[in-house]
Amino acid sequence: MFRTLLATKNEPNMNQYRITYTHDDMPSDYRGNTIKWAHTEKEAIKLILRKNPEKDGTCVFKRGGSGKILTVKKIYQTQE
Repeated sequence: MFRTLLATKNEPNMNQYRITYTHDDMPSDYRGNTIKWAHTEKEAIKLILRKNPEKDGTCVFKRGGSGKILTVKKIYQTQE
């Protein structure tokens, strides 16, 4: 798995995104964060969700539970 992560990170035009979200099973002030490598914001979000989020941001996570996507921010971009 580690080798796969390195190969993905070194691909040209890959971006690193920080996704901030709430989780319905946690206290109301909880804010989760995850960092994903992807080509686009949409692909990064798909890595943590079972299906696309609703228009208001509510979603169902791959690992179970539901919540809401708050922000998706690009934090790093690889260069060719």
